[in-house]
Amino acid sequence: MDTFSDRYRINTRWLIKLRWVAIFGQLLTIVATIGLFRIQLPTVWALIAAISVTVASNLILAFWFSKSTQSGQTDAPWDLILGIVLMMDLFSLTTLLFATGGPNNPFALFFFVNVSLSALVLNRNWAWALNVMSILCFAFLLYEHFPIERLDLGLDSVRSRGNVTLQHAGLLVAFTTCTSVIVYFMNRLTDEVRQQQTAVRRAEESKARFEKIEALGTLAAGAAHELATPLSTIAIVARDVEKAFEQHPPEFPGSEDVVDDVILIRSQLDRCRGILDRMSSHAGESIGEQMQPVTVTELIEHSLEGLLESERVRIELPNEADNWQASVPLVALSQAIRGLIKNGIDADPSGKPIIVSAAKTGTEFRIEIEDRGQGMAKEILDRVSEPFFTTKSPGKGMGLGVFLAINVLRSVDGDVQYRSRPGSGTIATVSFRGQS
Repeated sequence: MDTFSDRYRINTRWLIKLRWVAIFGQLLTIVATIGLFRIQLPTVWALIAAISVTVASNLILAFWFSKSTQSGQTDAPWDLILGIVLMMDLFSLTTLLFATGGPNNPFALFFFVNVSLSALVLNRNWAWALNVMSILCFAFLLYEHFPIERLDLGLDSVRSRGNVTLQHAGLLVAFTTCTSVIVYFMNRLTDEVRQQQTAVRRAEESKARFEKIEALGTLAAGAAHELATPLSTIAIVARDVEKAFEQHPPEFPGSEDVVDDVILIRSQLDRCRGILDRMSSHAGESIGEQMQPVTVTELIEHSLEGLLESERVRIELPNEADNWQASVPLVALSQAIRGLIKNGIDADPSGKPIIVSAAKTGTEFRIEIEDRGQGMAKEILDRVSEPFFTTKSPGKGMGLGVFLAINVLRSVDGDVQYRSRPGSGTIATVSFRGQS
């Protein structure tokens, strides 16, 4: 569940509870007014009707909220739904006050509660819209309301007096000022709280990411240490066999292929040792690697070095890509892009070409890697950046390529985004910024 939807779910849950408390309080107030204080309410049925509408709407809201929570719905129009609910509460409060003395009723102060809730729960536009509507409702109550004899504070309606008095105008100005100040500062406060929550969440994500990188670094260093000795032994034996063949050329059928295989083993061992050296010095990031200016064309060419199936890669770059220059950690970034290209090759066993293209907007560079494989479902896309998550068969991959690529790209203010649908292939978009 994303943070945006999570916040609205929490607000909705509390709003439902607050509305039940308000309904109970309204019913209790009506009973106490009639039974305890012996105040005659000539429009009691209007009060019951307004409360009944609130009860029905809260039942509907609670039912919808329960269903959306169970189904995991995250794209609901939260602002619209909660805005309509709070607008109904505003009209309900206005109806109750209209039938019970209008602004003479002490419960008219609950306008401020409604405005505060709107500023807390809704976005800025909805909060100001509710504020304007509350001002109009209060102005309506000043113009007309049913007077209650024992709730008479000396404020007659504008309609009954036939003119707007200084008291009417002063109350409306004061009400408008107070509600506007509440909305303004509540919006400021909620914005700052949300920014702090976002900063804390990012810090926690960064901490968790670096803890994973640290664990991977320890694993990589241990693997490099453990594998160094057997690889050195294999290299020595392969070199001895190579020297023996040089001194005593074999004459059995296929001997030339055997010699070539020994040479291939030697070259692959050198490559393995180079990989282990990089693993021992960094895990997903080239620690201490200096930024160096390269063009996008050079970066892509460097990314294809050492890729066994580079002939399947089709590069489609605009002519001006030779002039797009950025300062990046070349080794780390090219290694990250190489891993994503290899993922695209592995995703499409049919042998269709992998298309690598590039674009530039301002100081942002984008490199797209498109394959024609089977694509990925949404649940896989949601987890593709998790470490050790892979859809490949056992032994084909460890599920670290995307995770390490993302961590490299974040060092240059970049990221990796995937677009895919089952059966339509996948596009990995590498974005980063560099000093042009």
